Amino acid sequence: MRAALLTLVVAAALAGCGGDDTQTTSATPAPPSMATDTPTPTPSATASGMPAPTATTQPSPTPTPTSAEDQPGGAGDEEAIRVPAEFTISPDLKITPPQISVPAFLQIEFTVHNKSSQPVVVRWAGRKLMTVQPDDSASMTVSGRKKGSYVVAAEPGGDAVILTGVEPGP
Repeated sequence: MRAALLTLVVAAALAGCGGDDTQTTSATPAPPSMATDTPTPTPSATASGMPAPTATTQPSPTPTPTSAEDQPGGAGDEEAIRVPAEFTISPDLKITPPQISVPAFLQIEFTVHNKSSQPVVVRWAGRKLMTVQPDDSASMTVSGRKKGSYVVAAEPGGDAVILTGVEPGP
């Protein structure tokens, strides 16, 4: 009798072993606890057999920028590099300085101060840039040019030259 019972227990144990990889879980409610009146949640299983998440995750706040470069529009992000080219029209209608040097391909910010008593039209590379009223100033930014020599004409006022492709300066 013992041998038959032992054989039956071994057969049942071996029947439970096998190559079946599927995993099943059954959710049975836990008996209520005597120590507390608040129910405790039981984790449920997903189709993959992994426990389902029980808490929601809040997104972490965006870190506060620590430098001007990290802030929107900070530290020169909004405009290309530009080189100043500043001219003055004297009361006797002469343009100074006669020559300004700038690096090639960088934008050029023209500023013209008109100290004369009449309006002055400023042209560069054959195009009208601006009209500067008497005792006033005007500025305009233009795209950079390759290495070369470009005439700035002040009407009246004479001509000046911008040399590109060299170190900046008067």
